[in-house]
Amino acid sequence: MTESKVDPMKILKEDLEDEDPAVQIEAAKRIMYIAKALGPQKSRTELVEYLEGYMKSDNDEALVAIGKQMKEVAKYVGGKEHLGSLVPVLEKLAFQEETVVCEAASDSMASIISDMGSSEVEKTVMPSLEKMATAEWFQPRVSVCPLFPKAYPKVGEQSQEKIVKWFSSLCKDENPMVKKAALVNMGKLSNSMGKKKIGETMLVKLKDVCEEDSDLVRLFAVDICKEMLETFNDTKEFTSNLWPIIKQLSEDSSWRVRKELATSLPKFAKTAGQAMAAKEILPIFVALLQDRESEVKIAATANLVKLCEECKSKEGLVQVVHVLRDLIEDASQVVRASVSKSLGDLAIMSDGKTTEGLIFDVMKLAVKDEDSVVRCNTLESIQRIAGNLKSAPATLLQVLQPFASDPKWRVRREYLKASTAFAAIAAGSDNDGYDSKLTSNLIECLSDHISSIREEACVQLAALVKLKGNTWGVKKLLPEALKSVSQTDLAEQSNYITRMTGLILLENVSQHLSAQQITEHVCPFVEQCLKDGVENVRFKAARAAATIIPLLSKKVVRERIVPALEAVQKGEQDTDILFFSEQALHIASQKK
Repeated sequence: MTESKVDPMKILKEDLEDEDPAVQIEAAKRIMYIAKALGPQKSRTELVEYLEGYMKSDNDEALVAIGKQMKEVAKYVGGKEHLGSLVPVLEKLAFQEETVVCEAASDSMASIISDMGSSEVEKTVMPSLEKMATAEWFQPRVSVCPLFPKAYPKVGEQSQEKIVKWFSSLCKDENPMVKKAALVNMGKLSNSMGKKKIGETMLVKLKDVCEEDSDLVRLFAVDICKEMLETFNDTKEFTSNLWPIIKQLSEDSSWRVRKELATSLPKFAKTAGQAMAAKEILPIFVALLQDRESEVKIAATANLVKLCEECKSKEGLVQVVHVLRDLIEDASQVVRASVSKSLGDLAIMSDGKTTEGLIFDVMKLAVKDEDSVVRCNTLESIQRIAGNLKSAPATLLQVLQPFASDPKWRVRREYLKASTAFAAIAAGSDNDGYDSKLTSNLIECLSDHISSIREEACVQLAALVKLKGNTWGVKKLLPEALKSVSQTDLAEQSNYITRMTGLILLENVSQHLSAQQITEHVCPFVEQCLKDGVENVRFKAARAAATIIPLLSKKVVRERIVPALEAVQKGEQDTDILFFSEQALHIASQKK
């Protein structure tokens, strides 16, 4: 008995002509497999002919799928010399009414053109481009714009002139969608033309764009300049070709154009080079920082650090910082927040005199801002610069003090990080008891009503122990810190959270203590908490035991920690506590 041979084209036709639209869509998504089964010859003839006739379908989703599949079908038509056979199908798709169908066709055609040889592009693609560029319906004119940059390098000079002519016409098209598509692709087409031809054609068109009445059109000029950096990629070429246009855009009457330029200036500065960036671009950027529109100032402050990195000019940085003093008091909260976020990076870039003078003056204003985001950003900036300072300015340390009790918990958390970061450099300066005040503030934060603050305080207290030594930790810190969770009478401790905080503190501090110090100052607390009447405390104590076991001597673990953990397991009902106590016992059994 012989098997009946399956005809791939028959299956495709049945599914694409099915009454159910979902079946049609799924069939369209499998066209590449049909092409693979048919082979190159039938794919170029039978399949293409059928799909050309199918373009009358009203199932737009199926047509989109066909458009996307064409660049996959291109792999099975027999090589790049036969890719032109797919162009008629894509051309018809580009003339459809639905935008997504046209976009799918344009995307596939662009991919196919990239793989085609020059002769094939001249023979099969150029006629289609002409039909699309001169079509009455706007959709083909939109779809053809992304194809020009792909086709231009692959055709002869005469055809190149035609492409420029069609493109020039589309740049002035009355339909806004067509005009937008042309302008979006102007930079790409320019880069495919070469430096000489850009100067003769595209730079002229770019200048025309800058003179358009609509600011939404002039807005494209900034992006076109950015794309042209691929061609004009050194200081001399940039200065002679693009810089005059950029200067004109910086004085544009539209805030949208100035905002876009503020975002793009760091990229222009990178191409221009350090000298030109500091001399020519930075003054324009400073003017944008002082713009009358908040949106422009927001964009400029967001890119401030990037531009300063390109300029690398101390004089320019001082100029910028003078402007920031006014911006940190701007009416717009977003402007102030953006400025406060950049202060740390600017301080790192500047010399010590600028940092401790002008930038610290701005920080002192910022940390007093009514907005919590501004205060939080400023504290983050202060934390970043701590490692770059040789001494801690007393006035700045004083400014930090009130934030231990800030009403916003995120600000309090950043205060903890920033203030502890200054502890190392404060130790070597006249800090008016900064260490003792910091320790006191951190201990107060152990009783904060926000858990993140309590946990952060534990982390920062451990950092202080590491900085100041374990002797200071056990003699000065732990006695004071554990007062609120004294184990003399646990029944009197109504708030179990204080005991849990104590365990978190000891877990962190133990990493910087000796085995003897842990035995004397940490073990008693952990042992007592393993007997606590609150399940959460016993749970945390079991985890703390697992943390300190590797730090203790084998004798202490065997005689004190293991019996305490075994006692927990005997009468415990909570599965989580049983699990972590068992885990701690396993760690103890591995102790050498």
